[in-house]
Amino acid sequence: MMRVIVGWRRWVFWGTAAIVLTASVGWAAEPTSRLGFVDLQTVITQSKEGQAAMDKVKAEAAEKQKEINAKENEIKQMDADLQKQTSVLSEAAKKDREEEIRRKLRDLKRITEDVNRDLAKREGEMVNDLLRDLTIVIRDYGKEKGYTLIVEKGQSGVIYGNDAADLTKEILERYNARQAKKK
Repeated sequence: MMRVIVGWRRWVFWGTAAIVLTASVGWAAEPTSRLGFVDLQTVITQSKEGQAAMDKVKAEAAEKQKEINAKENEIKQMDADLQKQTSVLSEAAKKDREEEIRRKLRDLKRITEDVNRDLAKREGEMVNDLLRDLTIVIRDYGKEKGYTLIVEKGQSGVIYGNDAADLTKEILERYNARQAKKK
């Protein structure tokens, strides 16, 4: 009986060892996974294309702000004129001018909201265009360099990333080079 138990233990030992060795060889044969992350906000704000897009939005915003400032000055002038003439105006004329000032203030508020909404929309469209091109650059980079996974630093919740896994600089350079070839 003792011989049967010793023989059985020997088979269990050698069977387990064979399974562990087989699994180890399988794991060792798998290629190592390469992981990386990219700070898209940095690439967008520091790329030539991103800076040009932001400059364009800023120029549009400055132009619209001039129009808004002109309307504000017009309303201030109307209010100042009303204050100067209030003693000589009839009650009806005074009420008409006050109503006109209130109407212009409502219009100005609506125009300002429309401008802000339009600028935010334009900025969003430009960022989406940049992200579409960046996605292609990142995907091509990942395939070429053998990456298993590349994540976006800000949205993915990366809490820690080794500097070696930070691909932001390489992606920025590739993106700028690709955009330069397009032109």
